[in-house]
Amino acid sequence: MIRSFIAIDIPQSIKNIIARVQSDFKESGADVKWVNPELIHLTLKFLGNIKEEQIDEIKKSMIKSVKGITPFFMTLRDIGVFPNIRYPRVIWMGLEDKTERLLILQKNIEENLNILGFTPEERKFSPHLTIGRLKSLKGKSRLANMIHAKKDMNIDGSISVNKINLMKSELRVTGPIYSVLETVSLA
Repeated sequence: MIRSFIAIDIPQSIKNIIARVQSDFKESGADVKWVNPELIHLTLKFLGNIKEEQIDEIKKSMIKSVKGITPFFMTLRDIGVFPNIRYPRVIWMGLEDKTERLLILQKNIEENLNILGFTPEERKFSPHLTIGRLKSLKGKSRLANMIHAKKDMNIDGSISVNKINLMKSELRVTGPIYSVLETVSLA
């Protein structure tokens, strides 16, 4: 079985911005497991465990999903937490696509993969990059104050979206290792 997901790559310039933001937040002393910026991507659909023989069907579904969607840009928008600032569990950086092609693409992927038996997400798609996960509430209030102070900061970062990838995720003690199984270009 192959643990897999469909995602959009994040350019090195954005990974560098994320590393700087993480560095600032580390000063809070909060008990956070920071995501290695080199591993950060925008997940469009988590598939879970698939069989190798499903890869061709999934790629065909991806091709159908990008039909009619031309390349577009996303920008880093803001910083926030899930589920809320009082009980933060995940720290994220939001993404914005003024053309709404990202939302259409993600919806197409959900619908086309549903035909193959992959259950659609119940939660509404919220484009974000996870940059950290709280391990405990130690230092939470200082971190929350820092996030609140930076939540509307102007983040100058742009992502060109011209392809989507079917990714393989191997979980290791040292952290996940991601590799590309298939790539599908936008129209």
